[in-house]
Amino acid sequence: MKTIRIYFLLACLFSVLSAQTKVGTTAANFTQIGLGSRGVAMGESAVALGTDASALYWNPALVAALDRNQAYFNNISWIADISINYGALLINFGNQGVAAVSIAVLNSGEMEVNTEDRPEGTGELFTVQEMQIGLTYARQLTERFNLGGTFKFLHSSIWNMSASTMAVDLGLTYRTPFQPLAIGLSISNFGGEMQMRGSDLTVRFDPDPRVDGNNDGVIAYQMTRSWRLPVTFRFGMVYDVLKSDLNQILLSTDVLYPNNNDNYVNAGLEYGFKNTFFLRAGYRQLFLSDSEGGLSFGAGLKMYNLIIDYAYSDRGILNNVQYFSLGLNF
Repeated sequence: MKTIRIYFLLACLFSVLSAQTKVGTTAANFTQIGLGSRGVAMGESAVALGTDASALYWNPALVAALDRNQAYFNNISWIADISINYGALLINFGNQGVAAVSIAVLNSGEMEVNTEDRPEGTGELFTVQEMQIGLTYARQLTERFNLGGTFKFLHSSIWNMSASTMAVDLGLTYRTPFQPLAIGLSISNFGGEMQMRGSDLTVRFDPDPRVDGNNDGVIAYQMTRSWRLPVTFRFGMVYDVLKSDLNQILLSTDVLYPNNNDNYVNAGLEYGFKNTFFLRAGYRQLFLSDSEGGLSFGAGLKMYNLIIDYAYSDRGILNNVQYFSLGLNF
């Protein structure tokens, strides 16, 4: 069943590719999967929103405003029984800034190898894995400006083939003189290209099948094309509609400019009670044609040094995605 779901997903992606020329033109697209329950619940409008280590994904400059050390973990039940795990460790050095290390791993689980000659399976199993490891440094430049950057290692593998490259995320935040309003911007995955290599690309080749007696078993290596990374520029705002000891209401919105799709808008809302219990909702990919799903919601609990968050994201015909996050301040 998992293999069938993978084929169905690929068919959906191919249909979208035929309608939008920029879709499907980049590698390492797993890096565009939002990380962190709070941001996802708010429609992935989080470039100016940061209260935990998941802000490393949306905008590395956001963590400069965090005054505590934090360990963070996020589990994502992705489509087609794919799982994604994300972890981050953030250390605050006071006036010297904030440093962090993060890792995200996508795993398809084991799937059967099927060939044209053996459509029922060869008895072999393979997996698809994607990984990104990041090192981040962020610092408060002035009372209003924060700057941050992440140096990332990206790796993709499928069976006996793999590809790797390096990339950089850069971010900036600005707290305006209008106290309830904050602005953030970031650029993600600015870096090299990825090209699959491995033993699965070797084939037996007959240089001239019209001639008898020649060597028809020459080992040849198929060359694959290199693909650029999915660079995304985000610009967004967060506005505190209400901020009291009892109730808090926050609005957020992001405008995204990806290099592998059309531009679109994300928006979200958060209600907090005594800065302890939170309800969130949002919508992603507003004004994007052929988008699937978009509605998201979730809840959170912040108690003592513990942060617990949950998010649900609708993905249309691809069903839904659920996020569970845990953060610990120390």
